[in-house]
Amino acid sequence: MIKRGMIMDHYREMDEISRDILREIGNVGAGNAVTSLAQMMEQPVELEVPVLRIMGYQDVYDILERPDEPQTGILVEVTGQLKGIFLFLLSETFTKSVLSAILGQGERDLMALDDMERSLICEMGNIMCGSYIRALSRFMNMEMDVSVPELCIDMGGAILSYPMTKWVIAGDDILLIENMFHMSGRAFKGTILFLPEQEDLGKLLHRLRE
Repeated sequence: MIKRGMIMDHYREMDEISRDILREIGNVGAGNAVTSLAQMMEQPVELEVPVLRIMGYQDVYDILERPDEPQTGILVEVTGQLKGIFLFLLSETFTKSVLSAILGQGERDLMALDDMERSLICEMGNIMCGSYIRALSRFMNMEMDVSVPELCIDMGGAILSYPMTKWVIAGDDILLIENMFHMSGRAFKGTILFLPEQEDLGKLLHRLRE
């Protein structure tokens, strides 16, 4: 059990109460996202209860079935009382299915999307990350500002490497939120990675136990 007042610097130091709070934040974030996504795509969208995972920094590439396949990443930088980044990662198939749902069927090259297609994918990432960020802000009572989403389309391994070279990683653990989407009779997985700055991870974990 983590004693009240102790400063925690790693996700793995969380007790079960802190983990339950993070799960509840995930549930609220997912609920907020579903309504916005359904409106955006003008069709029903179901989202399973998100799965929160804590994994080692060195193991994060294991979430990719094939690191050499194209993926879409939407990065959102968070500033304010809590600083870091959210990365929403989705597969080529998922990306194309979202675009087809909104713009209609058609041949699309993931590596050569036009401005409208890129804007729509950024908006989806903004909805997903923004929903979790707002839920986290309310639960933690911390002011958080969100940047304009940044779209990155590349091999999955390259996308995961990008935020880890641009931002300071806190410790050896990363928090992942796995989301399973259901739309048009198909299921797709989207993964959100939350990477707080070094000095803010301890602040976040301490606030969970206040």
